[in-house]
Amino acid sequence: MERTQKAVEWIYRWGWASPTTLEILAGTQRSGLALRLVKNNLLVSTKTLSRRTEKFLPGTFLTLTPTGRHLAEVNRESQMPYECRPERINQNHLLHDEMAQRATAERLASGTIKDYLTEKEMQGRSMNCIKNPDVAWIYPDGQKVSVEIELSPKWERDLHTFVHSTLVSLSKKDGIARFDRMVLVTDSPAIFKRYQAAFLPGASYALWKKNDKGRWVAFQEATVPSWSTERIMWKMI
Repeated sequence: MERTQKAVEWIYRWGWASPTTLEILAGTQRSGLALRLVKNNLLVSTKTLSRRTEKFLPGTFLTLTPTGRHLAEVNRESQMPYECRPERINQNHLLHDEMAQRATAERLASGTIKDYLTEKEMQGRSMNCIKNPDVAWIYPDGQKVSVEIELSPKWERDLHTFVHSTLVSLSKKDGIARFDRMVLVTDSPAIFKRYQAAFLPGASYALWKKNDKGRWVAFQEATVPSWSTERIMWKMI
């Protein structure tokens, strides 16, 4: 029952999960947990449409049935909208989201982190110029770390906006920062190198706004502060 509850709560918070991630979360290997929950009408298993053979791309993904959703919601203090239809899951994001989920499950299972917040749970809490990360990790000492999974490179305005929003979320200029640190995760050496350069202390980036014609224009130059190396971490997978 404990493993079942963990599994349905995880899917409720993330929207879906892979069988592999549920095994990591439960601390088991090939236990057939997902299959049992499908047979018990708590989960629905849907085959992934993509034919790609990426390392982290799951062959199937799991969503809650109405019965599974009820089990996840019944004892929660706060509830969220949950869509039970698997066809509403954007499969173009499966690889990206699976990497975020698996990294989080591994750290939870090892005790490295004590809790997390999904992007869905952070919606509505975002401040101006601060985007929600892919997931936030909460460490035993209370530190909150934002996690960004970057599989496709950002360019010019998108990259500048990403740099600016990250720095704003880490800045302690106006009091307590929203996040204590940020970790950027990628599988691309080129992205790793470019983003490290973009966040080097003293590196310049532009601030953007729309002009009277509705076009984005750079209106001001800013520089990366010296504390960036202390609060931004990098991970290649």
